[in-house]
Amino acid sequence: MSQTDSVGNALTAKVKGNMMAYLFIDGKFDRIVTSDPDSSYKISYDGRNGNASLVAIGSSDKDSAQIFTPAVGSDMNSISVSVKRDPITGEYILPSSLYYGTYAISSQSAGMSAVYGNIVMKKKPATVHVVIRQLKEFFGDRDYKVVLSGFRSTMTFAGQITGDSIEYSPSAVFDTSNQLVTSSINTFPTMQNEYVTVSVFSNPDGSGKSRSSMTQLIWSTNRDSYGNRVTLNSGDDKVIIVDCSSKQLILNVMPWSEYLQHVVIP
Repeated sequence: MSQTDSVGNALTAKVKGNMMAYLFIDGKFDRIVTSDPDSSYKISYDGRNGNASLVAIGSSDKDSAQIFTPAVGSDMNSISVSVKRDPITGEYILPSSLYYGTYAISSQSAGMSAVYGNIVMKKKPATVHVVIRQLKEFFGDRDYKVVLSGFRSTMTFAGQITGDSIEYSPSAVFDTSNQLVTSSINTFPTMQNEYVTVSVFSNPDGSGKSRSSMTQLIWSTNRDSYGNRVTLNSGDDKVIIVDCSSKQLILNVMPWSEYLQHVVIP
């Protein structure tokens, strides 16, 4: 097991402590493999049964994602890690530190006395923030709700994004520059051929403050300044900026770290 992730960041002790490894033979679940004290995994199997894959999944918070325990013989593509729902707010939650890695062993190499390999762990969730400028100036001084859609609930043990279509509605406040800034959300990357949409809702008469009462769609947009739709990849930490003063409500996407360099925090 590599001590760093795919971009060179050290895996924390919590992530390594919550790591689980699952052995699949010919794409079917065989057994859970426990690690040695040095974080290495030792496996043996009959290569005549097909190729093997060792899938490792770890997180700093093992209770903030739903991992379905496979039954013997379950297909790798039918077993998954899923987002959870906050029991109080009902919002979808996913740890930012969910890591996934796999190591394939060919049936030809299974007969050798020893085969050594390295599982490189990849941070699967993407993190996204939304900043909306000039919202009050163009749509009034009232309460708003931001909804992000275009996401899925599940990642299979084969690393594919799938599951139900879900939306996120992060909390949001106006900052000292009157920009509406949401809290960050952690989500699985967008599924192939699916894209992020940002929508803003308010109360039909502008009076209600509860989020559930904000049912009137103010606007919705899903393209960037080049006319492209927006996707998120594993490990992304990005901010989506929308300027309501623009003739076209477009999504300007940049790394969150780059955005912070131009923001003065009092």
